[in-house]
Amino acid sequence: MQKTLFLLFTLWWVFGVSHAQKPDTTRWSVTMGTKQVGFLKKWKNVDGTFSEWFQFNDRGRGDSTVGTYSYDKDGYITMIDARGVDYYKKPVYERYGFKREEAFWENNVEKGKEGVRRKAQYVALNISLGTSYQAYFNNPKRIIQHLPSGSSTLKVLQNHILRDGRKVKLVRISGLGLAPKYIWLNKNNEFFAAPGEWFSMVKLGYEGFTKELHKITKMYRDSYYKELASQLRHKISKGLLITNAQVFDPVAGKLYPKSSILIAKSKIQQVAYGKKLKAPEGYQKINARGKFAMPGLWDMHVHYTSETDGLLHLACGVTNVRDMGNSEALLARKKAIEAGTVLGPRIQAMAGFIDGAGKYAGPIGSKVHNVKEGVAAVQAYASKGYQQIKLYSSLKPAWVKPLAEEAHRLKMRVSGHIPSFMLAEEAVKAGYNEIQHANMLFLNFYGKKLDTRTPVRFSAVAQRGHQFDFDSPQFKAFVQLLKQKNVVIDPTVTIFENMFVGTKGEFRPSMKRVAKRLPLNIQRSMQAGSSLEVPEGQGANYEKSFANMLKMVKVMHQNNITVVPGTDSFVGFTLHRELENYVKAGIPAAEVLKMATITSAKVAGRATKYGTIAKGKAADIILISGNPLKNIADVGKVAITIKNQDIYYTKELFKAVSVKYF
Repeated sequence: MQKTLFLLFTLWWVFGVSHAQKPDTTRWSVTMGTKQVGFLKKWKNVDGTFSEWFQFNDRGRGDSTVGTYSYDKDGYITMIDARGVDYYKKPVYERYGFKREEAFWENNVEKGKEGVRRKAQYVALNISLGTSYQAYFNNPKRIIQHLPSGSSTLKVLQNHILRDGRKVKLVRISGLGLAPKYIWLNKNNEFFAAPGEWFSMVKLGYEGFTKELHKITKMYRDSYYKELASQLRHKISKGLLITNAQVFDPVAGKLYPKSSILIAKSKIQQVAYGKKLKAPEGYQKINARGKFAMPGLWDMHVHYTSETDGLLHLACGVTNVRDMGNSEALLARKKAIEAGTVLGPRIQAMAGFIDGAGKYAGPIGSKVHNVKEGVAAVQAYASKGYQQIKLYSSLKPAWVKPLAEEAHRLKMRVSGHIPSFMLAEEAVKAGYNEIQHANMLFLNFYGKKLDTRTPVRFSAVAQRGHQFDFDSPQFKAFVQLLKQKNVVIDPTVTIFENMFVGTKGEFRPSMKRVAKRLPLNIQRSMQAGSSLEVPEGQGANYEKSFANMLKMVKVMHQNNITVVPGTDSFVGFTLHRELENYVKAGIPAAEVLKMATITSAKVAGRATKYGTIAKGKAADIILISGNPLKNIADVGKVAITIKNQDIYYTKELFKAVSVKYF
């Protein structure tokens, strides 16, 4: 009832605000890929305050918020009153005020106040509005303090004149998160554009300049990360000898203490279990006493969108990834990593994204209107070196088989979401080699009438998964079909832990172990409870639904169905939690580590070079301060990552992205 009243009030608020807009309202377009999906509107009210209305639609998800705020003469916010719904349509609100040297704020998670002797800019938690850049320019050092804490710095990178003569400038803001933000301002230091690969916002009427602005932004961003790469990479000049390591063999599931590994020319030259080797002249040495040595981890479900991702992957011991859908910027990023100009894991496999055209189509990749266009998309991805295609929710079920046949003809794997109005078992029979996300396994038993293009693909499982019958003949037959067809499961269970489980005011279960190491603004965002709105009295059922997701993973593994760990979420740390969840499900730690190494390498077709520590294989090793066989959480204590002829000290990598060392 409270949620209903809140939503009704929000609708009234939005309706009232929208009709209060002035003729001089400033507008920005919001795009995902090349598709316009929303807007931002800003106007000044008669009382001198400002209002903003922001909303976008990402396949039925997306923020929709409205709010009013005011500034002082120096550009500092003095009042905020805003409300709406977040990306998953949960009600959110934000209030802030400043009076007599005291600031006070309240939102869905926090209620705080603080005496303020010098001016500080409040950073809203749930609703982004009222950002003022003028406050930076009023400080000679371009630094401002923030509430609840912290500070940030602005640097002007380039002034630029658009074809119509409008003057804009690119600025970089550091201190608010893991990585700097790049923003375009107008001549009055007001927000103009924030172009990106997936998500962009640009002043209405200037959408045609998005590519131009993004190209310049990318040039400065690339330069920043290139400089970081030169600082953080420690080259192995000749060779490297690791001694006194506990070496884990994921194939045998055994640990060999006091062992040595010899590396040269980016390859493992020798492994001596329980023995010491003598370092050839000029070789570097690492005494790994007390360290657990294992192959670098694989994340089999990423959407690689920034160089910050690369730094976090390496810091968390992830040296190999499979990208499950991206823009073609991925190809350039892959080349840059291979050339060593930026840091990151090897992009070992790429899935070409194909969806049916329409309002629920995915934001990137190929959007097709018929089978002919779908087949052409498969062929185009194959020609660019993609190893796999990923089919998505808006594709018509009848198109799956011909697209799968073409992909198989071209030696490509077929995977994805199960298209709406189709069952998983039908997709497998039509040619799927792999299924992404554990919810798709549950949806196989909920009929074909659900429109899974929308967030119902999450809510239906949250609401009904607690009653799932693992002993039913239908489920047992489905398991046998998956075994018969050698279907791989990429469950990404941790994203559902975030959706189904969580207590407001506490860190998400998936990030509880590491949250306090992260920048404060990210910490704050991780205390909002479950991503989905849990109906009153249904918390226990939602938790049981997630427990059954873990049981689903265990049942798949027990039946010798290949499971590969992937995240589709916060980089690096989520993979550690994914592995913890598999152990929590009842799978032995040694088998879980095998999934994250040699099993993933086999699925990616790269097992001859990666996945184990063995003579002739790539130098792809992480040294852990702990023993994940005894405590799987220790997989998050990576001290050193070795990739090819390079050594990375994770303490340095974490510092570069404002994360505290473990």
